Amino acid sequence: MSLSIKAVQALNHEQVQRQSITGILNCYLREYAIPHHQVTWQAKEARLPLTLRRFSAYPVLVIHFPELRAEMAIKVAYLSAIGKAQFVGRPWLKCEGSGWKGLNAQSTLQWLLHSLSIALHIDFNQELMAQLKNSLAITERFIGANLPNENQTLVDMGPPRNAFIDSEQSLLWGHAFHPTPKSRTGVPMDQMQACSPEVGAKVALFWFKVRQDLFVTQGTISKDKHPLMALKPLQPSQNTNSYPPQYQHGHNTADGYLLYPCHPWEAHTLLKNPLVKQAIESEHIIVLGQGGKTLLPTSSVRTLYHPKLPWFTKFSINVRLTNCIRKNAWYELDSAVQLTQILKPIRDKEQLCNPLFKVMVEPFATTLDLSSLASPEQDNYVIQAKESFGILYRENFHSDEIDIVEPTLAAALFAYDKQGNSQISKRIKEKAQQANQPYQGIARLWFERYTTCLLPGVFNYFFKHGVAFEPHLQNTLIGFDEGLPCCVYVRDLEGTKLLPNYWPMEKLSSLSERAQQSVYYSREAGWRRIGYCTLINNLSEAIFHLADGDNALEMLLWEELLNQLKKWQTINGEQPEINALISGGSLPSKNNFTTRLMKKADRESDYTQILSPWRHQRAETRGSVAP
Repeated sequence: MSLSIKAVQALNHEQVQRQSITGILNCYLREYAIPHHQVTWQAKEARLPLTLRRFSAYPVLVIHFPELRAEMAIKVAYLSAIGKAQFVGRPWLKCEGSGWKGLNAQSTLQWLLHSLSIALHIDFNQELMAQLKNSLAITERFIGANLPNENQTLVDMGPPRNAFIDSEQSLLWGHAFHPTPKSRTGVPMDQMQACSPEVGAKVALFWFKVRQDLFVTQGTISKDKHPLMALKPLQPSQNTNSYPPQYQHGHNTADGYLLYPCHPWEAHTLLKNPLVKQAIESEHIIVLGQGGKTLLPTSSVRTLYHPKLPWFTKFSINVRLTNCIRKNAWYELDSAVQLTQILKPIRDKEQLCNPLFKVMVEPFATTLDLSSLASPEQDNYVIQAKESFGILYRENFHSDEIDIVEPTLAAALFAYDKQGNSQISKRIKEKAQQANQPYQGIARLWFERYTTCLLPGVFNYFFKHGVAFEPHLQNTLIGFDEGLPCCVYVRDLEGTKLLPNYWPMEKLSSLSERAQQSVYYSREAGWRRIGYCTLINNLSEAIFHLADGDNALEMLLWEELLNQLKKWQTINGEQPEINALISGGSLPSKNNFTTRLMKKADRESDYTQILSPWRHQRAETRGSVAP
C-alpha cells in the first residue's frame, strides 16, 4: 500500500533533518570538539536520557561544553578512524539545572553557535543560522521533487539523459562537511528550483543581440574551433513574437550584431547595471530574453552541459551557493584560459605517460567589453558587465567516452541516496554478487584501482611540475571498465595554483598582474590544498562509504592508501610531505564550518590537522576522550 502524501512528506522531513544534523555535528567534532578534547566516545552514564540508553547496540557520543556546563548526546552507528560519525536519531541537550531535551537541525546549530560565541568571545552568527534555514527549506524542496526518467528526452529534442548527467544531478545532500550544503540565496525560490540540477532541471539561456565590436574572446580560435559557433545550435528563433512584449524588437543578426547568452539568473544582475542599461538605450545591446534549446545544469549549478556540444559552458550567476557568490571574475577567466596554454606541454607529456589521469582543459573564454561606451567613472560597471557576460568553455566528453567508460561524478558515488544508503556500497554489492566474490574483496580491488588512477596524477603534477589541482569530489570524475575504475578526470582550472619556484614571473608573462596573483601558491599552501582535496575530501569519503560500517574493512582501505603513498615514492623519489604522512603525520582538513563562523572569505580558510589513521590502532581512538 502506497504512503499518503503527508506520510511521504514527514519521512522526507525527517531524512533532511538527520542528514543536516549529521553534517553540522561532524563539522563541529572535526573542527572544534575533537581538537579541544571535549568528546566522550562511548558514554555509559546512567544519567543519559532513557531514549539513548534503551538500545545498547549503539554507543552514545557525548560532546561537552565546559563554558556553559552543558553536554549534548547522540547515538552513533559507526565511527570512522578519523572521527567521522554516522549518527542514529537526533541529539539531546542537557544544560545545568535542567533536564534533557531533544533537538532538531535548527536548534542543534543554534546551540553550537551560542556555545562558540561564548567560548571564542564573538557575536552570535545570525547569517549562518539564516543560511541553515535556507538550506533545509531548499533540500526539502529537492527531495520532494519528481525527477525525470533516465531515458527521458527533453521536449525541445535537446540533450538526452545519460549516466554522466544522472550522477551530476543526484547530489541531494551536498558537501558532507559543510553546515549549510544546499544554501542558495540571491534568487527567488521558483527560479532557483527551475535551474537546479537536483530536480533534473533543463535550462534555456537568456539571449541578447550585441554589436560585434563589443565581443571579446580569449584563447586561440580557428574556423573549426570557435566558442560562439559551438553555441549556435542553442540560439533562439529570430521570430521575436515568441518573447515577452518588452523584449520584442524588429532587428535581425545582420548588420554587425551577434547573439550572445547569459545564465537566466544573471539576467537580473545585468539589466540593473547602469552601463548595460545605457548600451540597451543606444541599441549596442538588444534584449531578446530567455529561449532557445535547453542545457542541463551540472552539480556546480552554473556549469551547463549538452552531450552534442564540444564544450561545457560555465556562466556567472551572482548567487550565493553554499558559501560563495558564484561569478566568473575577470582575472579568473584570464588565468583559466592562459593556464590551458601554459600547461599544454605538461598535459601532453603526462597524458602519454599516465593515460589513467586526464585533465579537462578550458581553452576559451568570451565576454563583452563595454569600455568604449563608458565614462572614466564607470570603470566598475565595465568590470561588472565583463564578469556577468563572462563564459568559460571547458572541453566536453566524446560520445564514445560517455558510452564506454561512463564518466561518473565521484561526489555522487561517495554519498547517500534519498533513503540514506551508500551509493558506492550498492554498486560494490552488485559487483560482488555478479562475480560471486565477498564484498570486502571487491571493495578493496575497487579502491586500489581508484587510487592508482588518482594519486599518481595529482602527485606528478604537484611534485614534478609545481601544479596544484583541486581534486575534491565535485572536481573528480571516474571512468569505468566492467564496474571498476579505469581512469579519472580532473576539472575546474579556476582552482588550479602554481608554485613560484617552478613558475617564475617570466613564464607567466601572458597573465595579467592580478591573474598572476590569483594563481601563485607557496609549496606549503599548495600541499594543504591537494592534501585536503585528495586525501580528506575525496579518498577519506571513498573509504567511509566503501567500508559502510565495517571497521576492519576501513582499516584495510587505509592501509591500501598507505601502500599507494609508498609505491609512488618508490617510483618517483621521496618527498618530505609524503614522508611525513608515511611516518604517521597529519592530514590537512579545511575548516568550512569555522570559516563561515568567523565570516572569512573561502580563500582565508584555515585547516585542522587530523592524525593519520595508520598512526594509532583503532582501539586507541576509542577511549573516553577524543583522539
